[in-house]
Amino acid sequence: MSLPAGVYDAFRENGAPTYYGPNQTAFMTDVLEAGLIFAFIILAISFYVVLPGIRGKERIFAFIRITSFLFIGAVILLTNFTYDWEVSEIEDLTTKYKAGSKADIHADVAVHIGLRGINITLKGTPEIQSVDNLNETINYNEHFDWRWEQGRFGFGIFAGRFNREFRAAQFRGLPLPILWIAEYFTFDGEGIRWGRHYRQAGWYAHIMMWLALPLWFLTVILFYVLLRYGACMLMLTGAVMVSANIIWASVRNFNELMIPFTDTKILVFTYGGSFWLNLIVGIICIILGLIIYVMDLRYPTVISSFFGVDVLQDLDEVQEEEINTQKSDKGSMEMDEMPGPSANGHRAAAPVPAEDDDDEDDDEIYEPPMFHVQQQEQRQDDHYQKRKSRNLTKRWQAPRRRPPPPIPGEESPDEIYENAA
Repeated sequence: MSLPAGVYDAFRENGAPTYYGPNQTAFMTDVLEAGLIFAFIILAISFYVVLPGIRGKERIFAFIRITSFLFIGAVILLTNFTYDWEVSEIEDLTTKYKAGSKADIHADVAVHIGLRGINITLKGTPEIQSVDNLNETINYNEHFDWRWEQGRFGFGIFAGRFNREFRAAQFRGLPLPILWIAEYFTFDGEGIRWGRHYRQAGWYAHIMMWLALPLWFLTVILFYVLLRYGACMLMLTGAVMVSANIIWASVRNFNELMIPFTDTKILVFTYGGSFWLNLIVGIICIILGLIIYVMDLRYPTVISSFFGVDVLQDLDEVQEEEINTQKSDKGSMEMDEMPGPSANGHRAAAPVPAEDDDDEDDDEIYEPPMFHVQQQEQRQDDHYQKRKSRNLTKRWQAPRRRPPPPIPGEESPDEIYENAA
């Protein structure tokens, strides 16, 4: 059977494989960041699709829960990988372009520092400028990574990753403003160790962010198991997120990093959006966890209806413990009430329970119906208690002892009584 012509001929020329045009990505676009955002959007849409099937106000509660949980998880992952923990920017900068060239260029410079490295952006204003009688497109975004070993001093094969990437950038002939900024992170001595301290701060902060991710998973699970434990785990998640901010702010170099280009154009670094977003969300998690914990203690019905769980689910464990305690107390009471040997070797009479004169109260006692399985369990429990009491009764019987042999020269008590009679 022959297929009609043109079915598989789209985008083909002369029978060659399919040709697709270039897909140019913007220089400021982070592919990993875009992928994480897209993943959480897909999850949100998947949950929102089922919302119309929920009736009444439960639909609003489910929407709030889904949005809050996914937002917290997205913040944890995005702030771990984004490069906005510290930022600095200079606009309309006049500077040299490349080594060996006398031409000056007008450009905007921006630096974005993350937990794993830095991004340096150089964009001309206008983008195409004449440099040495050549039209140059000035639009750069270079990434320098410092994960994770410090390495030896210098730029050799045993040096750190940042120093080796900086030396490779010099060989490639990157513009001077980019190399000038990156060089500040290669210094490692005399307290001028911005690269070392930023690397250490990023290392410890990223460990705390990875710790917050499984805590967030446990928070989502425990909110559908036991609200009290879920609230505690939510507070712990927020505390770990805030601790990442504290580590970043304290471990980084105490000497503030400032990179001058001219007298008035100086790169001064400030905390960026990722830093503040992580800090704010962490504090909100702590506050929400505390509120949920208090409401679970004072208003369990309200908070249980919001999360769509059974208000009595946390009482099952308590009731089971009480039942076990009652059974153990009952067994101990039976042991205490068992007749034991008296001082004269005879068993003491068991206490006779007092008769209840009020027969009307017995008629008012309601015994709920028991299912077949419950009846079997009750019979087994009663049979076990009977066997237990029977064994205890046998155990507490008076021992059978033979009378001691008579001692020569001594009269027995019976002979004394006979003489007295």
